[in-house]
Amino acid sequence: MIKRSDLKTAQQVVDECGHQDPDFRAEWDRTAFARDVALRIVKYRTANELTQTALARKVGMTQSVIARLESGDQPPSIATLAKLSKGTGMAFEVKISHGAVEIVAA
Repeated sequence: MIKRSDLKTAQQVVDECGHQDPDFRAEWDRTAFARDVALRIVKYRTANELTQTALARKVGMTQSVIARLESGDQPPSIATLAKLSKGTGMAFEVKISHGAVEIVAA
């Protein structure tokens, strides 16, 4: 039986895979911004006890758009972030530098 203390953290697994597989690292880095947005949306939605459909109605989108955002596969547009911010009050501070896009602490 595996003990909980023997399990690796998600970050440890990512670090190991990134060192061993440059394609994995490239994809992980490419999707970092989208993952950050996804985590913030899921956190907001669960904290406010909203379904994807309820959140979609609140921000003027469809449930399928919310589902795609929460998957973290593709980065959202600035217009999408603006809609989310207007409908929820969430703030997104975005930094674009050296070809990378990231959310900075608000």
